[in-house]
Amino acid sequence: FEEGDPEQNLVDFDVAWDVLHFLLCGTAQRDAGHPLSIIACQLPELGLEANGFGGFSVIPPETVRRFAEALEALPDDELMRRFNTGAWASADLYFGDVLAEDARENGPEVRAFVFQRVPALRRLVMKCAANGDALIRVLR
Repeated sequence: FEEGDPEQNLVDFDVAWDVLHFLLCGTAQRDAGHPLSIIACQLPELGLEANGFGGFSVIPPETVRRFAEALEALPDDELMRRFNTGAWASADLYFGDVLAEDARENGPEVRAFVFQRVPALRRLVMKCAANGDALIRVLR
């Protein structure tokens, strides 16, 4: 399949997952209490190996619904206003220092890279929320 295809149920943020979590939540803390924290919050793992930061975790339907509602209330232009590469390195985000350094020379490309999967994320969580579905997350 072609990644980003709206018919697929997969969104891959590549190395931008922690930066996107920071932009959504305004913090590097991975507190599951924040409705927009599902990308990087602490969740119980299913016990399957994932070659990365964590294993597979289930995001329950109610958490998906709260995330979808909060994401719907956050317009793209507001999310773009939160784009602050200077804060990434000091927040010790995964790959944040590399992306911030790249942004000094290629700001528009880094911005596009970070936000490229947001439309697919919006579609997926809205679809899951409407159907009452859970999500499976893996941090790699």
